[in-house]
Amino acid sequence: MLVTRSLTRRRQDGFTMVELLITILIVTVGILGLAKMQAAAVSNTAVSRTRALMTYQAESLAGMIRSNRKFWVTSGNSATWPSFNVSTAGAATQSGMTSVATCVGSGVTCTPAQLAYDDLMNTTYGWAAKFNNGTTGSAFPGASASVVCVSASGGTCAANPTSPHGYDITLTWDQKLVAINKTTAGSQTQSVSIVMHVQP
Repeated sequence: MLVTRSLTRRRQDGFTMVELLITILIVTVGILGLAKMQAAAVSNTAVSRTRALMTYQAESLAGMIRSNRKFWVTSGNSATWPSFNVSTAGAATQSGMTSVATCVGSGVTCTPAQLAYDDLMNTTYGWAAKFNNGTTGSAFPGASASVVCVSASGGTCAANPTSPHGYDITLTWDQKLVAINKTTAGSQTQSVSIVMHVQP
C-alpha cells in the first residue's frame, strides 16, 4: 500500500519530456507571430510616412498653382492650358511656361509664365529637382508627378470656359510591402497614387 502511494506521487511530480517540448513549440510559434506583427507594424509606419510626405508635396504644388493664378487661370485657346510632368526617370517636362534662368533676386522681374517655370522647372531649387531629378539623392527617386487641366464641364479644357477649369495633381510611387502570408510573399512593392484636385 505504501509503495503504491509513493509511485503515484512520483508520477505527478514535474513535467515529462513531451510536455516540455510542446510548451517550447507553443512559445516559439508565439514569438514568431510577434516578430511578424512587429515587421508589419514597421512597414505600415513607413507606408504612412511616405503617404504623408506625398500629400505635403501635392499641397506644395497646389500652393504654387493658387499663388500664380494669372498663369494657371487662362482664357486662351485650349493649346495654352499649361501642364507639367515628372517621369519616373526624373525628366521634367512642361507646356505653356516660359523658360527663365531665375526669378529670385533683387531687381528681377518675371512674368506669370516665367514664375511658373521657375517654381517648377528650376534645376537648382525647383519643385521637380527636389521631388525626383533622376538620382538617388532626390527626395522620391522613381516617383512620378503630373499636373493636367480638368474641364469643369467634362472633356478637354476648351477656350473661354463658362465655369473655371481646375487641375488634377497626380503623384505616383512604389511602396514596399511586408508579406503577411504565402499569397502576398511574391509582391514586395505596390504602385500607389494620390490625386488632388485644385481650383486656382
